[in-house]
Amino acid sequence: MSMVEKLPTKLTRGSRYRLTLALGGGGTLEVMGEFVGYLQYGSDMALTMRIEGGALRVVPSRSVLFLDILDAKEEEKEERTKESEVYFG
Repeated sequence: MSMVEKLPTKLTRGSRYRLTLALGGGGTLEVMGEFVGYLQYGSDMALTMRIEGGALRVVPSRSVLFLDILDAKEEEKEERTKESEVYFG
């Protein structure tokens, strides 16, 4: 690996990951798919993955033991327009 190679520093939409999840009783489960985004439910956060067949799977972040990066996409810069800004006065 060269020093010039840029490594991913965050999960990005459209990237493919293989997650290994902790199950009760010491077991594990593998989930492979495309990262769609984050989902907050209550005080917890989850990863939303598009799995084979197009279904969306919501994975509580606290259950992720580790993940493998299969295909990392570049982060898309969000262009902010003046119309989308909110001012409080």
